[in-house]
Amino acid sequence: MKIQLDRKLTTCPKTLLCTIRNIPFEVGKIRLLLYSDRGLLLGDISPECVKLSSAEIRCKLRERACAMLQDDEATDAPRSSRDCALELLQAAQEEVRFPTPLDWWFKKFEIFSEESQEVESTRTGLSAYYVLERSRLQKMLDDDRG
Repeated sequence: MKIQLDRKLTTCPKTLLCTIRNIPFEVGKIRLLLYSDRGLLLGDISPECVKLSSAEIRCKLRERACAMLQDDEATDAPRSSRDCALELLQAAQEEVRFPTPLDWWFKKFEIFSEESQEVESTRTGLSAYYVLERSRLQKMLDDDRG
């Protein structure tokens, strides 16, 4: 399994469910996503769970999968809870690869850079708007004089 860092999108809900412990948590600017070795997205991880060891994460995934298998209630998810539980059990056999400090640094820098570009494009867009309005006003004044 691999924990991948991703930027929180504006469409992302404020609160997500942790895949490992099935508890709600508030997501920050960086989302932590858990992928299986096959590249299957298993879900989001809370900041508390990313601090766990690989063995603890695997154990909690097995516990959650077993609880899901024992639960007879149907879910609204497109796939059955049994399929999801089996995917978690399979993923629990894989070693967890955590993001390195360099990965964290790059992701923070990427987010800072994107946010700076968004601010700059907004500022530039407003400046262009003011220049356009100013030129319209200047043209109106020139027309009145002539």
